[in-house]
Amino acid sequence: MSNFTVNGVYSYTSANIYSYLGRVPANDRALKEAFDEFGITPTGNTSDLKKLNTAMYEEYSNQVQNQIKNQNNQKNVVPWAGLCAQIGVQATGDYDKDYAAFNNAIQLLSQSAIDGQAMAYFAGIRSEAQRVFGQANKQDGQQDVMSYYAYQAQFL
Repeated sequence: MSNFTVNGVYSYTSANIYSYLGRVPANDRALKEAFDEFGITPTGNTSDLKKLNTAMYEEYSNQVQNQIKNQNNQKNVVPWAGLCAQIGVQATGDYDKDYAAFNNAIQLLSQSAIDGQAMAYFAGIRSEAQRVFGQANKQDGQQDVMSYYAYQAQFL
């Protein structure tokens, strides 16, 4: 069992962190950043971890509710519109035209990528495109909701 120290003073055991958050952060800094992200002042008590879990869950719940509301408001929007918008392509709703425009744009952008992070980003976009453009036959066009644990992993 290891301890995580926040602000050089407040200590939390990995067992307590895991029991409240369901996972253990990579390091002290990640835990501090999670506290800062949600405006929680550490005191060294386990109630801090409970507050962090509650805040993370509330934000996640709000995001899911907003995502559901947006999906319900955009029933006629094609599933690839958001992906196209990420690289500056306006989706028309025509699968063939949008797919060609997306591929042209991503090829040009990928050629200009000079660092590993940019290349990884464009590889991720291409991977997402395979999934999203593959949904063309899906009637509702809704995306899967991110799990709470995947959301939580962004902070820890």
